[in-house]
Amino acid sequence: MSKHSITITNIQCHGTSESGHDEVYLICQSDAGLPIRIPAGINVNHPMSSGDTWAVNQTLNYDYEVLVTLWDEDLSYDPNLATYLQSIDFAAGTLGLGLGTIQLTNRNGANYSVSYNLLS
Repeated sequence: MSKHSITITNIQCHGTSESGHDEVYLICQSDAGLPIRIPAGINVNHPMSSGDTWAVNQTLNYDYEVLVTLWDEDLSYDPNLATYLQSIDFAAGTLGLGLGTIQLTNRNGANYSVSYNLLS
């Protein structure tokens, strides 16, 4: 049983990495274990334009850390061509319990806020 739990509550887009919208998905990896994709499934993503909010509501359990990486799926038929947007490493003991938000930006213009609830 894991010692810690965090819920990624939502992601808000303030700017995209390309004109129009990003096709966003997450890769989450707890304690260097098997990565999980959100939303689940190959070629599944969440289109986001500036001002959009995605209600993720995904709880992740971990002992030491969980890595959450945002990707832009430019070409749905080849996951190797996805564009890295940014990542967050939630390490045990580095955040206080409760609600929080982390701002992520990159040089391509992507600007996202990731809101979370650290449960334990």
